[in-house]
Parts: sequence; structure tokens; C-alpha cells
Amino acid sequence: MSSTQTNTPAGASLDAERERLADLERRSLLAEQARQQAHKMRTPLSVIKLVAETLQLELVEDRAHRERLQRLLGAAATLSDGLSDSVRSTRFGDGPPQRLDAAALGAGVIRVHGGRVVPLAEDVGVVVEVERDSLEAALVHCLRLIGIGTDCIGARDHRPLLECRVVAGRLVLRLRAEGGRAAELPVERADLRLMAQAAERAARDSGGTLHLAEDTATLELPLAPSPA
Repeated sequence: MSSTQTNTPAGASLDAERERLADLERRSLLAEQARQQAHKMRTPLSVIKLVAETLQLELVEDRAHRERLQRLLGAAATLSDGLSDSVRSTRFGDGPPQRLDAAALGAGVIRVHGGRVVPLAEDVGVVVEVERDSLEAALVHCLRLIGIGTDCIGARDHRPLLECRVVAGRLVLRLRAEGGRAAELPVERADLRLMAQAAERAARDSGGTLHLAEDTATLELPLAPSPA
């Protein structure tokens, strides 16, 4: 018998789903990094443009200096266009919102990572309007931030747990780690800050909020209104 072990159909399907989620995670972080860099650089570029334009007005009679300032404005415009191109080329999660069962979607992400789910206590509708890729990526980011599937916070023997509740017209998805000691989030790490920013953006774009505390992450999303 060959010593090479092949995946069962179920195992192969699980591997494919892990890879799909990992791809969403990478694309989300790349897009967020491009947005953050563009945001940081646009403010000084605006200042440069304003000062250069003001000096041009003051140096109406000085053709040589006006030409130099025009070259400066051209360089600033080129850099600004490059930033916009970078953001456009790494776009992620800009599809139309979909009506979907966010509790079921979250449960799928958790189970792919070997976790368990505490379902809703009551059989109530939990349809929300979200951009699906953004929400799935945000859930994966939240898992990383509580130490699941990464060694950036340190090795901990635990698995994710998802608790679902409906409170005041909002779906609450609370993720935490079971079977491990809580570790303080090393906020100085740029990769973890980027994960938090991307997850917070996804929640905000859906009209919701994200709360991070120790080894828990709580995502709250407004329930979608019933169709007319």
C-alpha cells in the first residue's frame, strides 16, 4: 500500500474552502493597505498643491519660478494619480450588498477553522444586507486577532467558538477562543493593526460595529428590513 495519504472528498472540499478564505483574507489586507497608504499621503500632497498654487499667484511676474512650481504641481498630480490607481487595482469587497443569513455564513467560517457554534436560542430571522466577501474576510481577520490560525500572538491550544444572538434589531456574532489562556493583543504589530482596520471597515460599511477585547471579537450587524 502506498504511504501517500490522499484527501477524502470531504477533506478536499475543506481544504478548498480554507484556501478560498485565505485568498479573501489576503485580498482584503492588500486593499486595506493600499487605502491606508493613499490616505496618509493625500494630506501632504494636498498641502503641497495648495502652497504651490498660492505661490504661483504671488509670482505672476516671475516666469522661471512659476514654471518650477508647475513642475512641482505636475509631480504631485502624478503621485496622486498613482495612489488612486493603486487603490483601484487592489479593490476588494466593492460588490453590491446581498441579503444573506450572516449567522449561517459565520458558522461556516468557524467550522472551517475547527471551531464550534452556539446557535441562536430562538428560531428568528437573521438576514442582513452585506457584501459577502467583506464579511467573510472580516470574520477571518477576527479569528487571527484572537489567535486562531496564526502564530503571531503565540502558540495557544484552543479553537474558535461562535455565539449568535439577536439584540434590539441587530445580529451579534461573538467570537472567542476556547481552551487557551487569553493573551494581550500586541498592538504594535502592523499586520494585526491592518487586520483590525480591515475588519472594522467591513463592519462599518454594513452599518455595524466591531468590538475587540482580549481574546474576543464581537461583530454587530443591523438586521435587514423585511422585503415589501
